[in-house]
Amino acid sequence: MDKGYIAPEAALKKLRVAKGLGQAVYIYGATGYGKTELVRQYLSRRRYRYISCAEDAAGLTETAKAAQEAASHSPGKEKEAQPRTVMVVDDMHLLKNAEGRKAVLSLAGRPDIWLILICRSPIPAWLMPPYVGGGLLVITEDDLRLGEKEISAYMESQGLGITKEELSFVVQRSRGNAYTVRHTALKMLEGMRPGPEMAEEIVEAFAAYLESHVMVQWDSDLLEFLMQVSVTDEFTLPLAEMVTGNRHAPELLERAVETGNFLSCKDGAYRLRPQLIRALRRRAAKEYSPQERADHAYNAGLYYEMQGQIVPALAMFEQCGKKERIRELLIRNARLNPGNGHYFELRRYYLQMEERELEESPVLMAGMSMLYSLLMQGEESEYWYRKLEKFASTAKGGQKREAVSRLAYLDIALPHRGSADMIDIMKRMPALIFDKGMSLPEFSVTSNYPSTMNGGKDFCHWSREDRKLAATIGKLVERVLGRYGKGLVKVALGESFYEKGEDAYEVLTLLARAKMEAEGGGMTEIAFAAVGLQVRLDTLQGEIQTAAEVLTSFEKGVREQGAAQLLPNIGALQCRLALYQGDKGAVAAWMAQAPDEDREFCIMERYRYLTKVRSYLSLGEYLKAQALLEKLRYYTEKCRRTYIRMEVCLLSAIAKYRTGGAWKGEFLSALKEACGYHFLRLISEEGAAAQELFAAAGKSFLEKEIPDKEWLSRLMEETGKVAVRYPVYLKGQLAKAPDFCGAALSVLRLQAEGKSVGKIARELSMKEATVKYHAKENYRKLGVSGKADAVLAARNLGIL
Repeated sequence: MDKGYIAPEAALKKLRVAKGLGQAVYIYGATGYGKTELVRQYLSRRRYRYISCAEDAAGLTETAKAAQEAASHSPGKEKEAQPRTVMVVDDMHLLKNAEGRKAVLSLAGRPDIWLILICRSPIPAWLMPPYVGGGLLVITEDDLRLGEKEISAYMESQGLGITKEELSFVVQRSRGNAYTVRHTALKMLEGMRPGPEMAEEIVEAFAAYLESHVMVQWDSDLLEFLMQVSVTDEFTLPLAEMVTGNRHAPELLERAVETGNFLSCKDGAYRLRPQLIRALRRRAAKEYSPQERADHAYNAGLYYEMQGQIVPALAMFEQCGKKERIRELLIRNARLNPGNGHYFELRRYYLQMEERELEESPVLMAGMSMLYSLLMQGEESEYWYRKLEKFASTAKGGQKREAVSRLAYLDIALPHRGSADMIDIMKRMPALIFDKGMSLPEFSVTSNYPSTMNGGKDFCHWSREDRKLAATIGKLVERVLGRYGKGLVKVALGESFYEKGEDAYEVLTLLARAKMEAEGGGMTEIAFAAVGLQVRLDTLQGEIQTAAEVLTSFEKGVREQGAAQLLPNIGALQCRLALYQGDKGAVAAWMAQAPDEDREFCIMERYRYLTKVRSYLSLGEYLKAQALLEKLRYYTEKCRRTYIRMEVCLLSAIAKYRTGGAWKGEFLSALKEACGYHFLRLISEEGAAAQELFAAAGKSFLEKEIPDKEWLSRLMEETGKVAVRYPVYLKGQLAKAPDFCGAALSVLRLQAEGKSVGKIARELSMKEATVKYHAKENYRKLGVSGKADAVLAARNLGIL
């Protein structure tokens, strides 16, 4: 570090507090965060004793003994009069011997010494006693990070001009690391400007620095262990043991944690910092032969394969060149249904295979047909379907049975074919499959969606004759699907009744029985469909707390069963509840890990995409919402998704209405199509957001356009009730505290306390007419129509 270093204020503030209290300080952070330079700068005008455990570990013990002897010879009053000795112990991560650690503990407890400890790792176990006892003030790596202010000042001190965009780039890429900032300045002095090229050079240089200056300090067995596990970006203890074959892995991981702040652990998964991974891989390339590195990758691949983690297993087998293992895994994945398999994530591997190789396996041909259908490429999907048909016509024995069952599966499951011919297909299945002693491959009815009518395929048209179909083909459907269809008919019937606003008790009865059937030897995904509908019903009736509890309980069971494929959509449903409650923090947290539709669009993520659209609307990001809706609209056309098409039209109308676009056509399209199925909930669940459109369109206009007046009246009434229950649902950012004058805020606060207009007028020395005026303006700004809604909206917006 150089003298131009500008210490971060957060760290300096903590040092000042510790100095005033005479409290020992523990500073930790990874290499390059300016730990030592911070202390040097702070103590630049003070005398202090500096000991580095890298150079003078023995001196630490001697110093502790000398301090003890000096204290024993000094009378009590004389000790109080003497100023505290300042002592800095650096490179604490290298302090391994018991005597040295004992010396530090003795110094930390001395009132005549102000002790500053510098380390790369968080507080080790042996230092916990003084920390828990309040004897250590900790300055973390986050405190050491240079912010925009410090980086800007540093660049200025070096005589370097930097634009706002360049500064933002440096702040983001450096993560406040002083070494990286310093290196950036040096590159700028050479004529380079901040950007991807410079960042790559600095990362490479930092990796070289770590290799030559940091890793050389580690014990050889620890370095060897970390080089071997660096074949993966993230690892667990069992994976580390599998890759290295080292039975001392737990001890080595413990030592790694104490050696530096470069290894983090969350939920049993260890992750090395990217810079260190690069440095370790550089070193490993020099220390190990290509075959040895391939063996490390192969061992990792085997572990992932045993755990059923196909995506990382393939990456490892590709790295070590095991083509046959890759083919075996691709066949295994193709045996799974799209809800459990990884077709989209593995498309690169499938598409790289030669056609000749694919034609040798009926499973792979079926997988290719499904993959292309998921990619919304119907012609290519049908090409592979015909290939499989041709194979089935000439194959014999087990190969023929496999091909025939795969064709039957594709007849039911291919997304782009829709569901128009599904009844005829189901009727053919017994003679085609079961009478010949065959069975269908693994099947997914819902694609992990909390719905059966709008799950793997769209069955809106079945809703028109729901009771008749349940009575006539219900048993056939459950027979064809086997355990994959247990509870299906009841949950589908319950969903149809729910969408049409039929008796809530009957809906709940059907859902409860469906869930019990699914749990009794069926599939968890059917239970999720039942739970998802129960959550929607509870929410609609204003019992959102009950809805949240039901979903949380189900999520716990899903985790215990290991049905991880359901968790993403459970999280999306939880986000929808947060939207109803106006919980911005929960929505923001979910959005941070939501799928990125701009990077790639995967139809299996449609439920999360539709949740993301609603989140965009609540955040006022209408253009982003519209862009995602257009992608979803394309999907509905390609895969004949009636329900989602109505949903897209409604949400698009909301976005366009708020941005001044032509919204009425889309709104009417959604209304007319929903009316054709007698669906209410698709629209009424949007509450306040849909209410805006009803109000803007006008009842008389809608009655002219919608033929079923009774349905329309019921829909508008129910939408109004939901809007009252959840006034901030999907509301744009209508108002903030600065939008309200002091008097208006006072009126709002007193209304929140339940006071009448008369009492508010007397308390604020206003006329009642003035109070009413402020209340009316508050309602307008908050986008509500009454006091209770205004108070709730103001609280959700952080105004109260």
